[in-house]
Amino acid sequence: MKNLTALLTGAMLLASLSSQARIIRVNSVAAFATTCSDCFQTLASAYGAAVDGDTIHLEPSDANYGDLTIQKRLVIIGAGYKLGTAPNNNGLQANTQTSRVNLLTLSGVNSSGTVIMGLHFVNQNGGLNILNTANVQIRRCFFDGLGINFPNGTAVTVSNILIAENFISGSITHEQNAQTITNLTIRNNIIGSNLNFNDASDVIENLLVLNNTLLYNGNHGLKNAEVAYNVFHQGNITGTNNTIHDNISAVALTGGDASNAVVNMGNVYNLMVGSDDSKYDILSTSPYNETGAQARGAFSGISPYRLSGIPNIPAIYALQSTLNTTPGGTVNVTLSTRSNP
Repeated sequence: MKNLTALLTGAMLLASLSSQARIIRVNSVAAFATTCSDCFQTLASAYGAAVDGDTIHLEPSDANYGDLTIQKRLVIIGAGYKLGTAPNNNGLQANTQTSRVNLLTLSGVNSSGTVIMGLHFVNQNGGLNILNTANVQIRRCFFDGLGINFPNGTAVTVSNILIAENFISGSITHEQNAQTITNLTIRNNIIGSNLNFNDASDVIENLLVLNNTLLYNGNHGLKNAEVAYNVFHQGNITGTNNTIHDNISAVALTGGDASNAVVNMGNVYNLMVGSDDSKYDILSTSPYNETGAQARGAFSGISPYRLSGIPNIPAIYALQSTLNTTPGGTVNVTLSTRSNP
């Protein structure tokens, strides 16, 4: 049943994007990796066949698609995460497997323009490295105990990076003596650990931290940043030359102006109800709910967090088929689909 779902999901993706660049499918099950000329069983082989502008669709699997250094301009799309019964989100994908990877590295100017969406980063020493690239989007991914790192580089610059609508258990960090970062936007994420962009040698220009839900019980190191419309469920900020406004927090934010509010987080969330991510959707009774004029946190703003990181492509959310049939018999399949914003 799961393999049938993966095949149908891939077919839907092909139909939805057929007018765009080449679509390359990756499925760890050999029988489904040989159904078309652009089908592969491994991420590495798909990457080897891809050229700038192609889309790689990592179909959901129990397998880990592993590590990859990306030096091409690609779109890489997975199936989302935290799918299925509680504490996950039921009814969003018929197949509750995820598109798992370990460590991806965006390296060099040839990776500029890459989009990564809907992936599940797993395993120790995994996550995402961003090095000497530009115009990159990291959206709707799950960093499972992992984070995003801007590693050491020599006289290089990272610019115009969007990290948005992700569930990040780990940190987003800029290594000491690392590359210059210009125009980094971190918005509409649920982030479990710290933001670290405040070492003395860090060169940070135009850092935006907007509409996030921040869960770390410690200080976020920031400098040259605008920090606004966030929920600091706990924790604070340290650093210099920051503009901190229109946030809500459990304690007064260091360096914040009068537009920031200290609130009782028990009146903002009920963390005993909902899935791992939906419980951070602010209570409808709170003035900071996303439907109000003072909306705050990951579910607020013009491009809010989406449950389970479902990519903005059509999805099969329900599937039924004949369980048994005789050789040469008929298999009846009923499926339900929807588009996703």
